[in-house]
Amino acid sequence: MASKLNNKDIRALFGLYIERDGYDDFLSFPKRKESLKKNWADQNGQQVDLSEPFFEPRQFRLKCVLKAIGNTIQEKKENFWTQYNALFTELKQPGSLDLYIEALGKTFTLFYVDQANIDKKGIEAKRMFITFDLVFEETDPSINIPDVFLVDEDDNFLIA
Repeated sequence: MASKLNNKDIRALFGLYIERDGYDDFLSFPKRKESLKKNWADQNGQQVDLSEPFFEPRQFRLKCVLKAIGNTIQEKKENFWTQYNALFTELKQPGSLDLYIEALGKTFTLFYVDQANIDKKGIEAKRMFITFDLVFEETDPSINIPDVFLVDEDDNFLIA
């Protein structure tokens, strides 16, 4: 199975390839939000509300290559612009995006933020490709990192 954006094969439809180290951010845990704290003058340390932790949404940077294929230079140019414009058309859809990353075997629910670090060295007479980063964010980390409760062979919770 290939990587997919909204259940569309990104390589076949958009000519988009994810670089080998292009999904590292997807493996990071979210940063914990600041808990309520009180530093009492007549007590050592501080009182921290640890009853229910909350987390910041994460930002993801996907390192990509968009490559056009064609039998002639003109066909490569036409395919490049069709794929490039089709990718942006898909990214700008209202609502969240589902991005399945083949190398991780997981789908993430995100929204598009930016395209960065564009390198157009491959825009030449015989080659049509660019490299860039796609930047995504999530609205809520719990959507992409569901709770898992592990039990032992006696059904005792190991993580609760």
